[in-house]
Amino acid sequence: MRKILAAALTVWSFAAYSIAADVTLTKGERTVKATIGDEAFFAYQFDVGRKKPFMLPLAAPGGPELLAAELHKPEAERSPIGTSVYVVQEDAEVLDGGSVKDHVQFGEILTATEVSESRIRVKEKNGWLRSSDVIPVLATVTRLIDDQPPQGVDRLDPRYYDHPHHKGVWFSIDEVNGIKYWNEDGRIQNQSVEIVDVKADPAVMKVVNEWVDDEGRVVLNEMTTIRIHGNRLIDYDAVLTAGDKPVTFGDTKEGMFAIRVPNSMREFAGGGPVVNAEGVQGTAACWGKPSPWIDYAGPIGSNRFGVTVMDHPSNFRPSRYHVRDYGLFSISPFGEAAYTNGAEPAAPVTLQPGQNLRLKYGLFVHGGNADLADVRRAYEQFTRVEDSSSTKASTVECSVNPSAPCRPRPSSCQTRSSRRSWRRLSSNRG
Repeated sequence: MRKILAAALTVWSFAAYSIAADVTLTKGERTVKATIGDEAFFAYQFDVGRKKPFMLPLAAPGGPELLAAELHKPEAERSPIGTSVYVVQEDAEVLDGGSVKDHVQFGEILTATEVSESRIRVKEKNGWLRSSDVIPVLATVTRLIDDQPPQGVDRLDPRYYDHPHHKGVWFSIDEVNGIKYWNEDGRIQNQSVEIVDVKADPAVMKVVNEWVDDEGRVVLNEMTTIRIHGNRLIDYDAVLTAGDKPVTFGDTKEGMFAIRVPNSMREFAGGGPVVNAEGVQGTAACWGKPSPWIDYAGPIGSNRFGVTVMDHPSNFRPSRYHVRDYGLFSISPFGEAAYTNGAEPAAPVTLQPGQNLRLKYGLFVHGGNADLADVRRAYEQFTRVEDSSSTKASTVECSVNPSAPCRPRPSSCQTRSSRRSWRRLSSNRG
């Protein structure tokens, strides 16, 4: 009993506070794995036969410790997902003593039977995997992909599965020259992944993606710098450049930087609280409104985790949140009419050929709720991140006439008023 209690206290400590360490990026043929110390944090899947790149799975802090505590419980008391692990290393080694006895493939879900220091023993292979090569499902804050979900099950069923285009953490939107990339009617194809800082805090990677139409022609070029911090803060810095024709981002709620949380964290299924920077609570109250950040917390098994999505003050206009009680959580600047039910006029954005637009968003993964995780400090960290991007993007200023194209303006003119307004919002909690 004492050992179980000690393990539980250790787990709470790890879940509540993320202990920062250097982040290491490992690039494979189809994925990039991010690890923090000996823990896997996420896998960026850029060439796995899907219609867009995405991060999946994404882990909260303390996964191996949580798994060890779960294995200490009597089998009858364990969570249904409590001992499963997701392999995030391509061709991961199965160890027996000091030698390699086998390999397992990326994406396999295996059953853990023991945790020992930096290794996890799996039932199916009767051998050990490095803890940095797997993510325990009980610490995974993204819904896993299910290509063959059960049909006709109740929404509260753990395997209930809707909106199959919601994959992990992703970046897409509908109504780009009328193409619904969010709904995966269009394809976003990765062209390259460069690891800039392989081991650092933050570690940095750059990805180049092409948004193509149904004939394979490039509509939009995306160059994104992803910085991964040791406290599980991710900043996603995207530059979107029009191809050889104008590109219009229409008015829609379906976008843009998004995460789908697992079923157990859904607000209507007992998850929450969902709270924004002003202290407004609930998905219904937060939906469609601008805020520096929103935090979505909820249970996985017997533990509670949260994810925070953040808007950067340098974006050309405050973004709004598509945050739902069924687990969708996204942010976009392209839905003035859609997010206000027509109270505000539509304000589409048009880029002329070669013109670009820069958008910066943050994602913070933590244990506990927003106050316990000190989300406000993480937001301040996000807004202080230095711009090391070699790509200089022009920003855009939207005309009062919503049908008019956007005009480039110097980046130095962009941030003063928006920074002041965000600071007022962030500090004025109701």
